[in-house]
Amino acid sequence: MTGGPPRVAAAADVPRYVRVRRPGEVNLKTCELLLPSVARFHTAALRTLDAADVLAYPGFEPAYEQVAAHFRVPPETLLLTPGSDPAIALLARAHAPGRLVLHTPNFEGWERYARLYGLATDAVPPRPDGRFDTGDLLAALHRGAPALVVLTTPHGHTGQVHDAAELTALARGVAEHGSLLVLDTCYLAFTEGGEELVRPLLGQPHVVRVNGFSKSHGLAGARVAALVAHPETADYLARFNPESPLSGTALALLRAALADPAFFAATWAEVRRLRELLAEQVVKALPGWRARPSGANFVAFDAVDRAAADAAYSGLMDRHIRTRNLSGLPGTPAAARIAVADEPVIARVAAALAETAGAR
Repeated sequence: MTGGPPRVAAAADVPRYVRVRRPGEVNLKTCELLLPSVARFHTAALRTLDAADVLAYPGFEPAYEQVAAHFRVPPETLLLTPGSDPAIALLARAHAPGRLVLHTPNFEGWERYARLYGLATDAVPPRPDGRFDTGDLLAALHRGAPALVVLTTPHGHTGQVHDAAELTALARGVAEHGSLLVLDTCYLAFTEGGEELVRPLLGQPHVVRVNGFSKSHGLAGARVAALVAHPETADYLARFNPESPLSGTALALLRAALADPAFFAATWAEVRRLRELLAEQVVKALPGWRARPSGANFVAFDAVDRAAADAAYSGLMDRHIRTRNLSGLPGTPAAARIAVADEPVIARVAAALAETAGAR
């Protein structure tokens, strides 16, 4: 595209993404909360929906009260959005033109919306050992003007969790620079004690939290997320009216999930148990592979070489199991990411990988 407004022309090289679901495929790529117990929970919740949730425009106040209680923050610090992608787009739009500083690789939405809204991206790679360092983010930040600084914890590719000291130092450095720190925490529920790591930072003028409920509460299809920010920041972002597209059905399902914290606390504990089982079974099936420590609902594995990682990915795809091949990305020259599932699926994955290894 060569004509049209500058932003239209600039968007020409940003590929359009249309999600596809393949019947019969086990999707362990996008890290949804695909446990049978969670499916039963939402099946029961769907039976309680009222026709008004579909026929009428939704009211938001009850949902805001529940989300505020969930995060232990005042309601005026919150803003609901239809998934984390619109939240990311909102932040990029509200702060354009400007800069985006973040670790790479990262969730693709950050760089996508930066390009669409004209933010220059400073991508900060991991250290030679594959770990991400918050000090490297600050170093990149200080090389330029104020920016959006994004930290994903746990990291969406490797599962790396940043501790309280790292978060505090990063928030202080970002504030001193006159920039805004965005904490992307969509996997944090699966980190034991994770909320305590970020809670002291919430509500500060220079900190925004983006938290989707797709992973933590099994609401990927409902599309609902929350921004947590200083009241003045939340009020400013609310002027863009990002909550309007949220459906009454999505809000009803979110409220049902937040009304049963004991169930989801038990679910997150079960995910942590299954995460260890997945790591153990994959390493057993593929000698020489290494499981990275993870605070998410997936495990990243370092393969013995790129050929082995590619063969494992292809072997699983041949058996209708979709995973994420991380090979060739910064910090993961030969690696795979596999989402947590229930025990029968983990056994199926391990058996398929053992067959693939035996065929090489």
